[in-house]
Amino acid sequence: VSSIPNGLDQPELAVTGHDEPRLETVWPDAVGSFGPNVGEWAEEFLGVKLMAWQQRVLDAQLLFDSNGDLLHRVSLVSTARQCGKSTALKALLGWWFCNMAEITGRKQVILSTAHRLDLAVSLYEDLAPILRKRVNAKTMSSYGRNSVTSADLETKWLVRAANNSVGHGLSVTLCVADEIWDISRQVTDAGILPSQRAQRSPLLSCWSTAGTEHSTAMMRWRDQGLKSIDSGKPSSLYFAEWSPPDIDPMTPTAWAYANPALGKTLTLSTLHAEAENPDRANFLRASCNLWVASDKAWIQPGVWTELKFVGDIPAGGCVAVETSLDDSKYFGVRAVVLPDRRVLVTQEFVCDTHAEMNEHVARIAKNPSIKFAISPTIDIHWPLNLQSRKVVVGYAELLKFTPRIKSMINEKLLCHTGETMLAEHVQRAVAVRSQNSIALSSQRSAGEISLARCMIWASALAAKPTTSGKPMVIMSSR
Repeated sequence: VSSIPNGLDQPELAVTGHDEPRLETVWPDAVGSFGPNVGEWAEEFLGVKLMAWQQRVLDAQLLFDSNGDLLHRVSLVSTARQCGKSTALKALLGWWFCNMAEITGRKQVILSTAHRLDLAVSLYEDLAPILRKRVNAKTMSSYGRNSVTSADLETKWLVRAANNSVGHGLSVTLCVADEIWDISRQVTDAGILPSQRAQRSPLLSCWSTAGTEHSTAMMRWRDQGLKSIDSGKPSSLYFAEWSPPDIDPMTPTAWAYANPALGKTLTLSTLHAEAENPDRANFLRASCNLWVASDKAWIQPGVWTELKFVGDIPAGGCVAVETSLDDSKYFGVRAVVLPDRRVLVTQEFVCDTHAEMNEHVARIAKNPSIKFAISPTIDIHWPLNLQSRKVVVGYAELLKFTPRIKSMINEKLLCHTGETMLAEHVQRAVAVRSQNSIALSSQRSAGEISLARCMIWASALAAKPTTSGKPMVIMSSR
């Protein structure tokens, strides 16, 4: 943010969007990328020079190894609205249509889909005439069954709405999914991904703005990306998100994080006008790329970021273990008291299976001083040798502990080790009032908050005063 003259003597803030995402998975070692080729294709066929952020995400999701195979099988790119996602995915699809069959020596089937058929067809209406004119492709314009076939019959592009039957009966090499926030997990997990299983080097390329609590497919891939970021290791998923950090989202500084096109195709005056919308939740989602419940979070923006702890993590404490609502993931958070009496919380594990959770529990339990707080679902199959070291916690304990932990956060009596996924769960959590207290609500929050729930249970139990030493016997006479 800098000051520039506007007219004669009136300064105005000149804000430009960030070219680099705030959240991004680690890039794997690669021989090269097809991304620069996509950029060249966009200039020649579309007459546009891709913005730096568009080129970056295309470079990343099209990295390839020594065999020419893509290193990423799934990509999720998220920005605020009207930043150029459609242009980037149009360039990706067009370049793939014109070149990938020749590069790989294999026939290509491309599927483009969106949460609404009219949006999916709009991409066809923009790109199909260019392919027909420039590469002599054959087009079929039957609404709901639109398709484009290359002149050599080696590549076919199909346009479909994102319903439960999409992908069935097809073997897809590239699938481009626009606005995945409104596409269900049934569509991606049972329709699109199985259609790519037989392909050697497929790609599911997803593009979207932040969603709602119903955006199950997008939340699943986003959480997988956050897990990969915390591990510091590359995976088959490429995830990049432009969104504000833990700051006031109603400021130009926050808007620059969410809108990489700001100062290029978007103006600050446009965002100022949108910020006046009385529907604040819609502004946060569309213009700040924040999930819709963020304006109702239980702690204020900026508070959690200031609590990051740097230093050695003491042993011991309490570990809270919880499962997600759909039992697809397991979470563990450890809390321990520091010498200055602050409570330090750290993300111990996030895993996908019960067997993995048991391995983490066995590792943690090697320290005999550690106690466990577990939810009733975890308690059903809790190891017998650890029965004496557990306490079962649930909603009643959340009601009891949440006000105190919120006070500890505001008073800076609680700190954390900076994990990205833990921060996301804590910052997106929404508290509701019940029984003269407050508790975090999974139903009201925009996404998974199990790590936040674990943090509350573990912190409260770790901070609870304990007695030490041998009991004292006192005798008296009357």
